[in-house]
Amino acid sequence: MKKSIFFLLTIISLIQTQNLFSQKISKKAQKLYQEGREAAGSRNFNKAINNMEKALGIAPNYAEAHRDLAFFYFSLRDVANARKHYQAAADLKPSDKAFAPAYIRLAEFNITEGKYNEALKYAKEFLSSNPSARYVNDINLANKIIETSDYAIEAMKKPMKFEPVPLPASVNKLRQQYFPSLTADKETMIFTGRTGDNEDIYQVNFENGNWQDPTIIEELSSKFNEGTCSISADGKTMIFTACVGNSDRKVYGACDLFISYKTGDTWSTPENMGSNINTKAWESQPALSADGREIYFISDRGGGIGQNDIWMSKKDKEGNWMPSVNLGKPINTPLNEVSPFIHANGKTLFFSSRGHEGFWGYDLYRVEKEEKGSWGKPENLGYPINDYHDQVSLVITADGKKGYYSHEVRDERQQLISTLFAFDIPEEIRIKESSDIVKGKVYDVKTGEVLDAKIELTDIESNEVISIVNSDAENGSYVIVLTAGAEYALHVNKNGYLYKSLSFDYKAEKESQEISLDIPLEPVVVGSKVTLNNIFFEFGSYSLLSKSKTELDKLVNFMQDNKDIKIEIGGHTDDVGSDTANQELSQQRAGAVVNYLTEAGVSKERLTAIGYGETQPVVANDSDENRASNRRIEFKIL
Repeated sequence: MKKSIFFLLTIISLIQTQNLFSQKISKKAQKLYQEGREAAGSRNFNKAINNMEKALGIAPNYAEAHRDLAFFYFSLRDVANARKHYQAAADLKPSDKAFAPAYIRLAEFNITEGKYNEALKYAKEFLSSNPSARYVNDINLANKIIETSDYAIEAMKKPMKFEPVPLPASVNKLRQQYFPSLTADKETMIFTGRTGDNEDIYQVNFENGNWQDPTIIEELSSKFNEGTCSISADGKTMIFTACVGNSDRKVYGACDLFISYKTGDTWSTPENMGSNINTKAWESQPALSADGREIYFISDRGGGIGQNDIWMSKKDKEGNWMPSVNLGKPINTPLNEVSPFIHANGKTLFFSSRGHEGFWGYDLYRVEKEEKGSWGKPENLGYPINDYHDQVSLVITADGKKGYYSHEVRDERQQLISTLFAFDIPEEIRIKESSDIVKGKVYDVKTGEVLDAKIELTDIESNEVISIVNSDAENGSYVIVLTAGAEYALHVNKNGYLYKSLSFDYKAEKESQEISLDIPLEPVVVGSKVTLNNIFFEFGSYSLLSKSKTELDKLVNFMQDNKDIKIEIGGHTDDVGSDTANQELSQQRAGAVVNYLTEAGVSKERLTAIGYGETQPVVANDSDENRASNRRIEFKIL
């Protein structure tokens, strides 16, 4: 009703304030024009349009008739006819202040087609007409068009290499497939597919160098729609959107997010993620972190900055999702943000927005997480990845080299077609910290039985747990992501077994790779032993380095969880130096570890320190790398 009243008042204002007649226009055309305006004032728009068309049939150069007819068509959302008549009006009376509405509409039409120079010209024409305060929305629009056009014209002078290729027809077999999500090993893609009015979640595998045919994930499917989804790096956790529920799948808001877990080849019954994630509003477009312990998503709930904002939640130490928080400025804007994607490195967020500097419509951006969890300034991905079309639903591989996205077009019947594409990421926008993956299986070293174990990745400089995953209970498989720029301790834990300690130094740049690593675990029995690969000393000294704290605290926890066992801490050296000096140093280093444990509350009676010097090498002392392996601390069950 308010819109109708505003429209009527606008028509009356036009009738009262604008020059109605031109000396060069015939009286018959002028009469039809007048009757058309009066009909519009009475809200008889069909008659108004008919009279204006008749007037133009008599007087094709009747600028006022073109202008007012364009306004009628534009108000009725007939953009094609509105544009035709606004253009005719502007061509007939350029720089005429009475035609200011034509200029702003033409600026808007041109920028939505990427015609930035034309849009710039008409937006400036509009502002130069000195429009009154009642045009405040159009004034703001003109300024936005000028800002966007200036940015786009400059950005297009520096195009990047961008050569997207559609995925094979075997993948793009539906009319619409969109919002892809990818496992870290690049072997499984999940996407939303539409057949008719029905949406389902599809899986497609990469095998023998080719993408296979997609299949519906039956455990997640229902007779209702299953929408945008995200999968964890290891392919074991899935979050997706559902907007209509049933007795087994309750939906409490406009759309809710659901979670499912995969064991072996089977997905669990989806569960609503609960009130810390979902509200009575609309929640959709989830993006899982690599380890599945953080989620970014879109919601139009209250308390945000715009209508659609990016929100996030993370799991607490007990594995429960914490209350969601708005990412705030500078990421969210008063306009819409959509389709977030958190890279496997956990530090680079990609998203689409209408509110940041760009090319018009939805553009793709990235933003880096800084120290203490704050976010930097979003950066436009540039031309031609972005242009005047809408760009959404981008995912980037863990190594940062390839991107996947869905591209939408309309066919000759104006029906939407959505196709999945892949492209090589241009060097100019490669992520700063790419990621490798470590994958394999965890098993019992004695029996070969596969194990479901907890796997923790810790930054040993900050002692911060970066990622936690579990190996699969049915096949023992695991995938974990290592991101450049840090030194990591990887600990594999299973009740009844000695924990495994592995070390990865990723502080220096290196070529991305996939590491295959099966992890055997030793049962907690007398004689079992394991190397503590993340204990470090000052060179030639027994002074512990601070980055040893992660490993030492892990050992403390092990002793607290296994209160009945006694252990030997064994110190070992390489063959550099005298036998006596090496024996003494190895004893002192073993003693330093025992001292740390006792100071942390472990009883001295449960601990023995023995230095073995260079007498028990694990490899020949014939290279720097091998000597480093021989310099070690072990613990053994007594």
